[in-house]
Amino acid sequence: MMATILTLIILGMVFQGAMVVVDSVLDTIKVNDTLKSIPIVGGNLNLIWAYLFVLISQINGANDVLNLGFGTNMELLSLGRFGMDVATAIVLVAFIPVRDAAISALKKGIGGRGD
Repeated sequence: MMATILTLIILGMVFQGAMVVVDSVLDTIKVNDTLKSIPIVGGNLNLIWAYLFVLISQINGANDVLNLGFGTNMELLSLGRFGMDVATAIVLVAFIPVRDAAISALKKGIGGRGD
């Protein structure tokens, strides 16, 4: 269970790093503001990028990074591979605040001992 949570936190970190590069490239070619202004796409752009990240990195591919034998299944609404990819993208986006909280707690725990 902890391995799954740690895997998701690390994947969230990698995803955020990739998003910094994608946002930088889109800002350079002046497309980022245009994408964010599209009514339905703009509000869900982070989730769309997460889904593309899952597809490109093949997290749910043959290696099954998230299949750690704990009886968990990432499938969403019995949609097969598409449902697994969408669920993984949702979890990646949802774990960004969890990652921030975990890093903050570690900083307070390690840095707070000397105070």
